[in-house]
Amino acid sequence: MAGPAGTSWGLLAAGLALVVAGVWAVLRGRQHLTPVLTSLHNLPADERVVLFLRAFQDDDGYSRVAALRWFRLLFTSMLPTPAHLRTEEDQVCRAFAPFGRMVALGRTTDRLPRLGAERHYASDGTWKGEVLAALDRSTLVVLATGAGGGLAWEVEQLVARDDPTRLVLLVSRDRQQYARFRASLGPHFPKGLPDYPRRRLRHRLLRGRYVRAAIWFDSRWTPHWEMLDGRFPLAGLARRTQRALPRALRKVYRRAGVPSRVAPTTRRPGAVKLSTLLISAFWLLPLAVVLLAMQVVVLLVNFVIETVFRQSHGSPGLDDQSRVTSSDFGFDVWEFLWGSWPLWSLWLAVVALCAYRMWRGGPFVIMMARIQGVFFPVFLLASLLSWSPTVGMLVLATSVLLGLTFLGMPAATVLLLRRDVREWVDSRL
Repeated sequence: MAGPAGTSWGLLAAGLALVVAGVWAVLRGRQHLTPVLTSLHNLPADERVVLFLRAFQDDDGYSRVAALRWFRLLFTSMLPTPAHLRTEEDQVCRAFAPFGRMVALGRTTDRLPRLGAERHYASDGTWKGEVLAALDRSTLVVLATGAGGGLAWEVEQLVARDDPTRLVLLVSRDRQQYARFRASLGPHFPKGLPDYPRRRLRHRLLRGRYVRAAIWFDSRWTPHWEMLDGRFPLAGLARRTQRALPRALRKVYRRAGVPSRVAPTTRRPGAVKLSTLLISAFWLLPLAVVLLAMQVVVLLVNFVIETVFRQSHGSPGLDDQSRVTSSDFGFDVWEFLWGSWPLWSLWLAVVALCAYRMWRGGPFVIMMARIQGVFFPVFLLASLLSWSPTVGMLVLATSVLLGLTFLGMPAATVLLLRRDVREWVDSRL
């Protein structure tokens, strides 16, 4: 018979298996829903295009997601949010979205299209024509440094057009892969490519997942190296590549006259507005209950004190000047509130911050709100039933308020699970 330790390890293993299976199912479902381009020749003439070139051997690396990193699975208990399900290529695609729609050629052996750039699957005899068609009209070309045989021809075509301001190189994987790319294809660039700089401690701690650096060029082909790293170890951890690219390449964005990110066009659903109100009311409930309880206690204390005082003095009635209250014994509710203002002001600040993040579509806050909508009402209801014999008057006074919040949290959870809410949150990532 397994002991408590064995049971705990079994539950942990089962939980990890469920998370991995769930992430795999979500990613596979998205691949099934990803459209495939019929040709790069037939793209709308008025549409801005970003061409993504890379060696097919890098596809696995660009398909990594933060949700399946072993450190996160083993040493954190946080459930993955939609941001954790963004592949490296998807983050690159979103980072360069202000320049246009990102397109690429796909490997013909793929059973499903990769997540990120929209793909066209060309044969061995037509792929060069497809690349040239997209290259001639693209506003930006993003080339991932790799060791593929086709990259030599693609680099030659890029250099022959002599337009370095619309070229960005992504240094991916590790120092060795970039060294091989630089040794084989660096001489094709008019002024060569820079050395891989010595990594500092900051770059080791805050480095990108797969894309480690970016290289941009001025009008004379002078290369400029930009390391990709986050500002803080935990800030934007799931979307570090997406956030770091615009920050590192801000001169490229400014030169092209495009914003650092595309403003979402999807309007905020009414379900988000109502859910924010309901959940804020739920989390403000403890403060309201405390205030109400204090008022009830003060009334009871005043009643008891006045009754005892009357009985001891044998007076059937007292005027207002001789009335004795709880404040005469050193207790005043308003003084208590004033003395505890740091606690309730901190509580209000936390609730306001969470409400703001939900209003703005924060994926982690919305995910936690969905979970809390099921867990906390049940927990509070069970606690209320267990405490009811000792707090009968307080339960009676707050039953209406509790009933409304019990209904509000599950209702907010149902609203946040709506398809339009999920699509709106996804558009803001």
